[in-house]
Amino acid sequence: MSTKTLTETERQLLEATPGALRDAVDLLQWWQKADASRSYKYQYPETETPHRPGDLSYGFYDDVPLTSRAQPITVPINGNVQEMFYDDPKSPPGEELEQVAADLMHEQIREFILKYFMRVSDFRQPELVEEDKKDTGEITGFGFSQLFYKRVGSDEIGRFDESEEDAIVELTEFETGRDGEAPYEWIILKNPIYGFGFDFKPFGKILDKLIGVSGPEVKIPAAVFNYLVISKDFVVNEEYATDPKDPDAVRARYGFGYAFVNDPEPSVYGYGPGELEPAFEQLVWEVRNSGEVRVKAAFVAQEPTAVLNLSVDPLAWGFQFTKALGGEVPEVLQPLQKAWTQLPFSNLTFDPILPTVRFLNLVTLGQAAKVGISKDHIIKEALFIHFMQHYQTIVGSLQTWRQIRDWLGKAEPLPEWVVSGRSI
Repeated sequence: MSTKTLTETERQLLEATPGALRDAVDLLQWWQKADASRSYKYQYPETETPHRPGDLSYGFYDDVPLTSRAQPITVPINGNVQEMFYDDPKSPPGEELEQVAADLMHEQIREFILKYFMRVSDFRQPELVEEDKKDTGEITGFGFSQLFYKRVGSDEIGRFDESEEDAIVELTEFETGRDGEAPYEWIILKNPIYGFGFDFKPFGKILDKLIGVSGPEVKIPAAVFNYLVISKDFVVNEEYATDPKDPDAVRARYGFGYAFVNDPEPSVYGYGPGELEPAFEQLVWEVRNSGEVRVKAAFVAQEPTAVLNLSVDPLAWGFQFTKALGGEVPEVLQPLQKAWTQLPFSNLTFDPILPTVRFLNLVTLGQAAKVGISKDHIIKEALFIHFMQHYQTIVGSLQTWRQIRDWLGKAEPLPEWVVSGRSI
């Protein structure tokens, strides 16, 4: 275990984790019941994919009680669900051969999802070969590194060594532990968001619609991340007794999920990476008797009250945007930043987006909403970003899944980058 001293940000993160996890479990349990019967307050079709009629996605809004709090409250939420084909075994015709292929698929997908997926879920896009050019390709998918952990029955918080950060623990260790140690109660992860950016063009949409002229826009490229916490509540490791003659019967479900924990440090975003709590995300793979594998992804978060979170103090903007662009405040300026945040009114913020949206709909008598300028449209666009992150991660992971012949490592040892989790 690492002996590094906790920073103030890390202390605040650890203090916030139990509450964020508790609320996310409430959301998860509510969603599992609501989705089973599709009993949402409002549901809408989200996307369609040509030539994949079996794939579907839908978004929804609702109000959810957070009952595990000392003072229960009901919060408005939004979310989306996507279901898609993942893989199918290829085998010569014949009942016996097809059954062998299906059994192998089951065994291999269980190992891949429960042990390795979170280690190899990010990857680089192809890039042009040039001399003296290394590691500059665009990164996509999910990236995870593990920071802290707490074991069942212990009040001690442990920190993973740097050498362990990318080798995400096996998901079965939330049930059984390992090497005589107690199971994990929770693990805190850091999750960089690749390719995220904010683009808002309110007047531009109206001007484009009316006279074909582009207008001003807010465009913020961002290098951002989420803090996540995973517990047994979000791990899916289920196998079922089924009729072997029913090829569509689900014989097993494997997957993972996590709660979001807000970034303790101020962010330029009021809704987005680092600012989603209470929220959860979950990805689950279903294996059918035929060997076909499908995946279902879900995301649920509290409805935003702000899109951007800008300080009323212009000097603080520099600190916020430096972080949003992936930089660090220069060390020489860090004492100034700390002193500035302790001044009166330094924590006052405003959102230029939602008030503008309301104003435009007021002066246009609701016509602005018809060209996509509304809170509803902003939320749907944000949910679509989550959809695409899931989609790219799932589709991209197929290349990794298929290139390893035996995920159990019996035929030959697994590559070091799979075991270590340092895939990029």
